[in-house]
Amino acid sequence: MATFKSTKHFYGFPCTHRQWKAESHCRFVHGYSRSFHFEFECSELTKEMWVMDFGDLKDVKAWLDDMFDHTFLASQDDPFMEEFKKLDEAGVVQLRILPNAGMEGTAQYVYEKMSELIKKKTDGRVWISRLEVKENEKNSAVYIP
Repeated sequence: MATFKSTKHFYGFPCTHRQWKAESHCRFVHGYSRSFHFEFECSELTKEMWVMDFGDLKDVKAWLDDMFDHTFLASQDDPFMEEFKKLDEAGVVQLRILPNAGMEGTAQYVYEKMSELIKKKTDGRVWISRLEVKENEKNSAVYIP
């Protein structure tokens, strides 16, 4: 069966995270301006002959803004979680808790959250076939279901 693909890129999400299990400098809180690169796939185009109506992704952008724009990402098992929660309550950080705040974990987390939204939005006609999350121009992680 033939498939069609299209891509959509969302840029400019400055946030911080840390890899608390790392023995390198990655264990410290540090930040990047992340970007998200979605690959959409379908076997049947819309009446407009599109894979995905990009104008219908405002809710995706809003969710990405809420999760990653000027936020602090922490892995749910970080031993400093209680301190991070206190900083969030005090208005020092905007804490977002992920199963794994690293790039690979972020790619999987975003895929899982957005996959259901895209399937619902398109009545199952479109799916996310690949999601790349970049922390900068040099480093990225890819999640392929």
